[in-house]
Amino acid sequence: MTTQQKAQPKIEQTYIERSTAAIEALEFALRTLFKEDDAPPIPYVYNGATYDIRDRETRMLVIAAIQDAYYRDHGEFNQYALDVWYAKGSPGQRPTPVPANAALLDRLTDAVLYEEITDPNPHKVAHSEYPFMSERQLDLRRDRETSDSAAEAHGADGKEYRAPTKRARTPYEKFSVDAGAKIRNAARAARYKRDTATGAVVPYNLRDTGGELAPEFVNCVGIGARWLADMSAVNEITVVESVEVYEERAAA
Repeated sequence: MTTQQKAQPKIEQTYIERSTAAIEALEFALRTLFKEDDAPPIPYVYNGATYDIRDRETRMLVIAAIQDAYYRDHGEFNQYALDVWYAKGSPGQRPTPVPANAALLDRLTDAVLYEEITDPNPHKVAHSEYPFMSERQLDLRRDRETSDSAAEAHGADGKEYRAPTKRARTPYEKFSVDAGAKIRNAARAARYKRDTATGAVVPYNLRDTGGELAPEFVNCVGIGARWLADMSAVNEITVVESVEVYEERAAA
């Protein structure tokens, strides 16, 4: 048994892989050499020829060549599927053409506008007639933008003057409010039961006290008014008047 392995056949790259490799090499060259001091040439090799892609015109010619090669190979790919369908006698439905890779071609557009996209000037919109922003710059701009409604509610002093709105309570806050209400209701019920409970009957004779009412009888004066003040929504003036009338009637 021989251990010699057969040489694996070399797999040819697809047209998408070739285009992706060419675009990645172009982006890498721009990213690493574009901001070098003294602006040296940026060499880029495509189809055996070397180009200086620092010059925008030259870069546009290279990008057009990459784009043309992609569309040519992409058209041949769709045509091959159609030819196979014709060769089989056109069975079934006609093959649907594969759309072009828009995201891949957008990267070529970014390479054409590399100077504008990589410009870090935050005021490029005001300084340029037709400014271009990268995705990161566009996200940063949107984060800094404010709607017109914010300007309507803020004064020149920076303070906010819009009508305040009550926010919705969180579930924990609702639970706390309910628990506090239950505690207060229990305390009120206990107090009401204590105050309205039947007390012990204490007999006394007015002849023995010289006609003066006993403290056990006088202490109950105003208890209804006090309950009205503690547990009712009646205003303070009404409560005071009720206490005075009750005391006058009791003294009479």
